Amino acid sequence: MLSRLQDFLSRHRRKFIVTGVLVGGTIFAARYAQRRFVEFQEKQAREFFERTRRMTHFESTEKTCNQVILGMGEEMCQAVLRECSTDELLEQLRKNPKNKLELWEEMKIVAFTRLATYVYASSMLVIALRVQLNLLGGYIYRDIMTEQKQVTDELKQQYLSLIRHFITESGIRDLARYIRSQVIAVIKTMPLSQQLSLNDLEQLFWSLQMAINADTRRDPNSRMSKYLLPSQNPSHSPLLQKMFNETLDLLESEDAIGVCSHNVSRGFVLACDAIAESMGETLQHMPQAEVQTQQDNLKFNQAGGSRSSSSKSQNVENNNLLNINRVLMALAKLIPIISGLTSRGFDSTARPHNLPTQLLTFYVVAEKTKTLGANVYESFSSA
Repeated sequence: MLSRLQDFLSRHRRKFIVTGVLVGGTIFAARYAQRRFVEFQEKQAREFFERTRRMTHFESTEKTCNQVILGMGEEMCQAVLRECSTDELLEQLRKNPKNKLELWEEMKIVAFTRLATYVYASSMLVIALRVQLNLLGGYIYRDIMTEQKQVTDELKQQYLSLIRHFITESGIRDLARYIRSQVIAVIKTMPLSQQLSLNDLEQLFWSLQMAINADTRRDPNSRMSKYLLPSQNPSHSPLLQKMFNETLDLLESEDAIGVCSHNVSRGFVLACDAIAESMGETLQHMPQAEVQTQQDNLKFNQAGGSRSSSSKSQNVENNNLLNINRVLMALAKLIPIISGLTSRGFDSTARPHNLPTQLLTFYVVAEKTKTLGANVYESFSSA
């Protein structure tokens, strides 16, 4: 019996070995696969929790960023109003002086300068703070994950105070003076009696934007860091110097330049919309004879000189029938409108919002600006 068993094992030895290897290999592979699957699940869970934690921290950073932008935006608007003040000019005009024409010419320059400065300064401030706070948020998140404390409260304060150069030192002043020089070059020769439509005004803003962007040494889009930050880091902290250099690189990047340029273009569109709304309100209070003249001119242009008296009487009944895009208004009448739109600073409680408030609010929620901030945070939180 034993010899038969030995013969059987001897004859089928190869089969037993192969079967054992297969069974053992299968068991080993199953255990290995199970272990790898558990490791994969644990890794997925860790990554999910890390993403959730990072997203929560990013959302908190964004909320803080929005609050800081609106808070500092109010200070920025006051700085623009101080630099482009019309109070003295208005006081002199109330006295009906002999040099009234010269004062109106200066009002023309200041009104357009202030509006353009608001458009550029608001975009630059939002981009700078979006970059700064997301870069700082990335560093803080890395400190949390590595359980280190590289970013101290003092360093945070020093880093965020760099933007004070723009508001309280020479940033706004240099920007407003440069924009003023370009405003003079574009509109100084334009007479106060010149009739302008909204389309003409849009072209005027476009020409002004092109003139401002033409100087590669002082262009607020590509050289925004020149206005926003001091030329040198006032602190000797190596980490702060590194963050300062990284901020400069980000503000001079193609992404930041593209976002600023897009924001400025959209800002001038918002300005035209606000002017159109104010023009409509002005027309409602315009003497009937003047409204009739506007309608006659429009009808003449549309019909090539042949006008119907019945159509004319229908138009007089309702000022709203005027196509605001075709209405012509003298530059002298547009100056008070443009000046009035920018005569007050940021005020979130006012209804409807004035132009400076509209600009800041729009730039804060603009998708391109938010994407720029998210990319900065992503880069520095995972570096």
